[in-house]
Amino acid sequence: MLAQTELEIREREIRAEFLNRIGRELEGRRLALTQQLDEINSSLSQLWTEYGQLQNSGAYINRIPTEILCQIFSSCLNIPKLSGDGYYTYEDERPCTEVILTHVCQHWRNVAINDPSLWRSFRYKTPRWKRDPISRFSSYLQRSYPTTIDLFIHFNFSSHEDMALLSAAVLRVDRWRRVTIISEDNKFNWSPFQQALRDIHAPNLEYFSFRPSLFVSGHANGGHVLPASTLEPKIFTLGAPKLAHIYLDSTVPYFFLPPLSNVTTFSLDAKYVGPSSVTWSAFLDILALPGLTNLSIGGEVLLGPSHQQLHKPIQANALQHLRWSVDPDGLNHFLSYLSAPKLETLVLCRIHLPHVPNTPTASISLPSLRSLYIIECANLASSHYIRFLASGCPNITHLSMSYYRPESGHLLGYLNQEMEEAGRCHWAHLETATAYIDGANTVAPYLAFVQPRKRPESSSDEAQSLRRPLTLRVSNRLLSSWAVHLPEGWAELNEACNVTSWTTLSDILPAQWPPGGTNCVMQNDRSSQFNFAVDWNEL
Repeated sequence: MLAQTELEIREREIRAEFLNRIGRELEGRRLALTQQLDEINSSLSQLWTEYGQLQNSGAYINRIPTEILCQIFSSCLNIPKLSGDGYYTYEDERPCTEVILTHVCQHWRNVAINDPSLWRSFRYKTPRWKRDPISRFSSYLQRSYPTTIDLFIHFNFSSHEDMALLSAAVLRVDRWRRVTIISEDNKFNWSPFQQALRDIHAPNLEYFSFRPSLFVSGHANGGHVLPASTLEPKIFTLGAPKLAHIYLDSTVPYFFLPPLSNVTTFSLDAKYVGPSSVTWSAFLDILALPGLTNLSIGGEVLLGPSHQQLHKPIQANALQHLRWSVDPDGLNHFLSYLSAPKLETLVLCRIHLPHVPNTPTASISLPSLRSLYIIECANLASSHYIRFLASGCPNITHLSMSYYRPESGHLLGYLNQEMEEAGRCHWAHLETATAYIDGANTVAPYLAFVQPRKRPESSSDEAQSLRRPLTLRVSNRLLSSWAVHLPEGWAELNEACNVTSWTTLSDILPAQWPPGGTNCVMQNDRSSQFNFAVDWNEL
């Protein structure tokens, strides 16, 4: 009863064959319609593209010569900014400017894609972009050819993708111009990268900033990890003839010391508290480099001098800008015996100032020093190091000081004490003084500081008469408070000098270091070793 009859089977087969034939016909018709729709869509796209080009051709912006449009595009590119900890932030959730320019119109896209200068800066920061960074890097390399390239790479954590990007970048080291590599992961395996960079030539590299957060526990491991005692390069050993600007974490010289022969700017910063990575002999070799004009030492990164090296005069003939933080012993061994005839600016930050050395060779000679920044430096009254420093740089014209919640005195108080007790007016020819002294809210200490340094109203001395009156810069809050609550003292201070306000931290200590830097990668580069605090109510 359940089995089909031959007639039923035949009818089913005939019906199935019919349905299959009709289905194939309909599929064919659908395919033909789809192809026709695609052709229509393509035609419409071409039509509207041509229509848009015709419409846009009348726009003034699209009649600008390509060369000028390229200059406009270049001015739109992002300059890497600094985050609060002193490191660059390279990306946000929005696409890069050069990518946005390619999505405005066909004319802009053609101009942008064919302008190599728009694609010479490659930025990458984890968390990763949705687009594969290797593919994106390849596109930038192709579009920027034949120009040199700038790399900004910031790793928050390690991944296979990060190492692959570094490997791809090393293959084009011949095109590197400015390179900044930052990692927050101290467990990242940098050995393959170090090996890839070792026996290699970097003919166009000008700027190298490498902050990998390497952690070294000590000069152990059977003597395999030792501080740099010479300037023998450990990467780019085949040469980097244009390399002039170098910014390194303190542990980098153990494994990644680049060639220093042509360096003009050298910065070494302690990321972690750990062993010093550069011997005093190597440091003296750095100071002896003929082109070294800018030096930054952040933290305890130097091994102290040997007994034979103690108390020896130090000559730095080309040095123009120096900044130093935290390490008082190193400062004492260095600055207390320094002769730097061209030094213009000096920054001392968060240092427990050493006592004045009592050796006969101790002498500071900084005749060209004009700008001095004293940030959170303590032990002033007991050490009298400021008195010693002032004797070697009498020609200071700009003095900047900052103290947040000072517990053991501050520079303003020390200078007033020197004048009151010993009649010593250090830096009598100041033209500007910038001060943030937390807790010094009355007019009196500022007036005591200004009065011995103000220009006489009438003087037969031509030099005195040509000297500009002192300008004192304090916070906006302090100016407002004086005007309301201390009007008499405020009026007296106004008569003694010009009084203006500072408004940002950069007014106290310029964010750009070295001063006057023209390298856009160097712009606003501030090491975390030189950060300092200001009560936000003062801003």
